[in-house]
Amino acid sequence: MKAYWVIDILKDIRQFSEKNGMVVLAEQLDDAIFVAASEIGMKLSGSGTVGCGKGIPRGATGTTADHEVH
Repeated sequence: MKAYWVIDILKDIRQFSEKNGMVVLAEQLDDAIFVAASEIGMKLSGSGTVGCGKGIPRGATGTTADHEVH
């Protein structure tokens, strides 16, 4: 699987967002990059499940923000 190009594109968009003052978007793209890397890694390792990356954004410390707790 050659899906690493997806991560490169997300990184480019993140860099553009950061340079143009779109801080929240840049942070969300960090999460998207993490999820993409996790899922691609799982696919490459042959595992059918993804242990992390359920689409829940994480804060800088890796914890879920109060408004994201269900």
